[in-house]
Amino acid sequence: MRQHSFLFIVCMAAILGLQACFNERIPKKPEENTGWLSPTEPNILIDNFKKAVTSLDINNYKRCLAYEQFAFRADPSILANNLGLFSQWTWDNENQFFNNLRVAALPVSSGNSLSLSNVRIINLNQDSLEYTADYTLNLNHRDTLFKSVGFSGLLSFQMKRNRQNEWQIVTWQDNKTNNSPCWTELRQHFFAP
Repeated sequence: MRQHSFLFIVCMAAILGLQACFNERIPKKPEENTGWLSPTEPNILIDNFKKAVTSLDINNYKRCLAYEQFAFRADPSILANNLGLFSQWTWDNENQFFNNLRVAALPVSSGNSLSLSNVRIINLNQDSLEYTADYTLNLNHRDTLFKSVGFSGLLSFQMKRNRQNEWQIVTWQDNKTNNSPCWTELRQHFFAP
């Protein structure tokens, strides 16, 4: 009888010891769901991009951009006065800008919107395309030095498939189309080297 009790205690100690070695994975709550869908089609990438921008989700925003190849081309009229800022804009610069914007927008980031219209798609080959659209962006923030919350212009994305067969934005050209501030001006204000 003693031997059975001892064996029982040893087995229970071993089970408890093994259980302590493994962390239980806690599933995400529905409100923590990022909404990311694998961008196997260009329109899925655009949907992911719009959600990331309006919710200021930096992780999904980064996933939309090609890490090693990404380049932003500023509006030519603004670029002329900001060559030092925009001449070598990279993925790291883009993420620093977006994070600064996200911080300035919290906690008033609700009510943001991004609409794209007059969409034109030119297939360059089976793994590359150019996506052009007029944009209207409303982005709430708390920065009193930069009063603008409405932006508009023309964006042009060169999009390519990556090794995982997912579409990403490789090049982003911004063009101002009217007197409203454009995305280049948003970057100019919220980027701090």
